Amino acid sequence: MMEHRADKYECVKKYPILRGYLEHFNGVSKNNEIPGLISFFYILGQASIPYVRIPVDGSNLDPRVSIFWIQDTRTGKSAAYQHIEKVIDSCSLETNDYNSGNDAALVGTLVPDPDFEGPVRDAPQIPRPGVLAGRKGLNFDEGSVILKSGQHNENTTLFLQSALNSAGTGRNYLTKHMARDSFTVKSEVSLWITTYPPKGIKEHVLDKGIFQRVLTYWRHWTLEMKREINHELANGVYSEPDFEITFDEVTDFFNNLQKSLKRRVQELADIPPLEWDEMNEDDQEQVVMDLCCNRKVMFTIDESYIPALMAAIDEYYAVVEKMSPDKQSICSSFIMGLQNYTNILAHHMAMIEGSWVVTGDHIDMAKEMLFDLYQNLIQWLESEVNIGAAASEKKKMQDYWVKAYKQSELFDFDDQRGFGWAKKKEVMDTFGRIANYSSHASVNDKFKTFAEEVFDTTREGVRIFVRLKKEYKKGGKVK
Repeated sequence: MMEHRADKYECVKKYPILRGYLEHFNGVSKNNEIPGLISFFYILGQASIPYVRIPVDGSNLDPRVSIFWIQDTRTGKSAAYQHIEKVIDSCSLETNDYNSGNDAALVGTLVPDPDFEGPVRDAPQIPRPGVLAGRKGLNFDEGSVILKSGQHNENTTLFLQSALNSAGTGRNYLTKHMARDSFTVKSEVSLWITTYPPKGIKEHVLDKGIFQRVLTYWRHWTLEMKREINHELANGVYSEPDFEITFDEVTDFFNNLQKSLKRRVQELADIPPLEWDEMNEDDQEQVVMDLCCNRKVMFTIDESYIPALMAAIDEYYAVVEKMSPDKQSICSSFIMGLQNYTNILAHHMAMIEGSWVVTGDHIDMAKEMLFDLYQNLIQWLESEVNIGAAASEKKKMQDYWVKAYKQSELFDFDDQRGFGWAKKKEVMDTFGRIANYSSHASVNDKFKTFAEEVFDTTREGVRIFVRLKKEYKKGGKVK
């Protein structure tokens, strides 16, 4: 089960800037360390997108990072973006909010040229870009709009998917067809999408392709967690926070990184700074594409990179290989996105380190986070709504537990406990196979919800054993 703590990751232990950034984030949005960590890379992606492409055979990735954060209301999601926005604004980057609107708000529309000197009706139509145009961090503070049915929301999802296609591939252009004309905008946005867990969201995660393009993070907050945060906030009234790294040092990192990337592009391309600044964005992108994808000199990889990437891919597949074929098909659809993000975050680690060589160690640090996010996603997809579970569901689950017990090896204790005890681990593994649950967290959750009233429990040394209670020995029943 995911610990939801950032300080356990090797990258946080290794890089002081990550620890310093998280201190400031956690002061605003408490107990949200994983989104806090992702938000650093979200900003870093926007800071580096003008200068970084990652070649993959005949195509490429870009360094942007996007998230879909699903969590209860009033748990710090909106407060988190206040901090992110503050950092972005201090780094000469752009951010915007989107709550609702039509295609014109997202992509843009055609309007009369305001510089035309004749009658307005004769003025040529020019595009007025929407929020998806250009480079920016885009905050969807209520992401449930993406999950609603209807043609407008389907269009919204398709536009977002296109916006997340890699820059440099030509697939990140959005075209709007109107009655009089059509126009196209180029999108290099990073998406920060948050929502409470609306009904049916799991089906949307499986149906809508945007979830294969973002990092999906889900977490349920218990009442006790909320109480603890309330107490922390109460203790924070009139307090003065003490930070290891100042806020200015955090923003200096992003500003200095932009300067370093820009300087390297100019030096490798032998373009004077003034000439670079006079170039338009399309010409600048052609230079970057040549350096990164044709000449491959902006970054290089060492001999440990590919083996580490292969090992990471194998670990992702190991999560799903024991699933039934139908679940394999669903859950494996996220692995290509994970592989892409493994490459992207490895390059982020190199940028944090100030290195132009990306290594297997950088891959390992990226994989450590992504593997946890993937397991957390699968646990969520496998879990059922347990509150008020129907009697039929309860009976089905308890029947599975009884069946798992009956397929397990039974042991006898030479004391008052007697015969009929099975190793709890064996019973849980068997239940997972019968009920088609692959993650240990999901099986453990099902045990707590449905099996604790089915079994008696005892311990022998370090091992735990279970035995059917008398009322379940004839096949199980639901009281």
